[in-house]
Amino acid sequence: MFNKLITIVLLSLSTLVISSQVSATLILQEYGSGVATPTTIFTTNGSYTMTDFVFVDDTTSTNSVDAPVSGTVDFFDKYNSALTMGHSTADSTDWWVNGEAFDYDIYTTDQHVVTLVLPEDTFAFSFNVGADLSGTYDNAWLTAEEFDGSGISTKQWFNVNSYNTPGFGIYADNSSSDCSTIKSVTIDPLLWGFGNFSISRGSCTTVPEPSTLILMLTGFMGVMGSMLARRKRVLK
Repeated sequence: MFNKLITIVLLSLSTLVISSQVSATLILQEYGSGVATPTTIFTTNGSYTMTDFVFVDDTTSTNSVDAPVSGTVDFFDKYNSALTMGHSTADSTDWWVNGEAFDYDIYTTDQHVVTLVLPEDTFAFSFNVGADLSGTYDNAWLTAEEFDGSGISTKQWFNVNSYNTPGFGIYADNSSSDCSTIKSVTIDPLLWGFGNFSISRGSCTTVPEPSTLILMLTGFMGVMGSMLARRKRVLK
């Protein structure tokens, strides 16, 4: 019985290292049209190595795309309904300024607003936005959300046209010992598409403060001391 109690208490202590989503700051970077998005996104205290999505080279319409390793990026409209996107490639689209050395998939729609819902363990995500439009004014915006509901809620305006295909990188800045991941990105241009996806993924774990551990261990030792004293009285 005594040994079982020790096992139960130790198992309880081990569960203090748990998955957690803590609010951090999402950082947005913009890259010029015709410039390849980076293979590494540098942060204030480290970097994220980006992994490109597999080039599917398929014209079949789709409402999601497979992410590297596992999971999907899912497309939703402004009513939060699954959205079927057209499927093309960057090199076959004359209004897309391709800044990459290799061809890649792009996804197109005539909807004004599309939300990309990312895999749960996304620390960083990069992409390009293109549109068959003219003009050099700010005609599109994007926002991004963390899994705890915070994120970039203010619309970030930018220009996109048939000669300007900007790239973006969004990452969770966990420099203050918080740990957060990106839930979704919402984009709003017109007669447009996005593609050239890259992603960096990981997991969040939190460890209790040393003071919390000390209190728990103190309590544990007190329980063990009482058990030992009781056992000695029984043996007498």
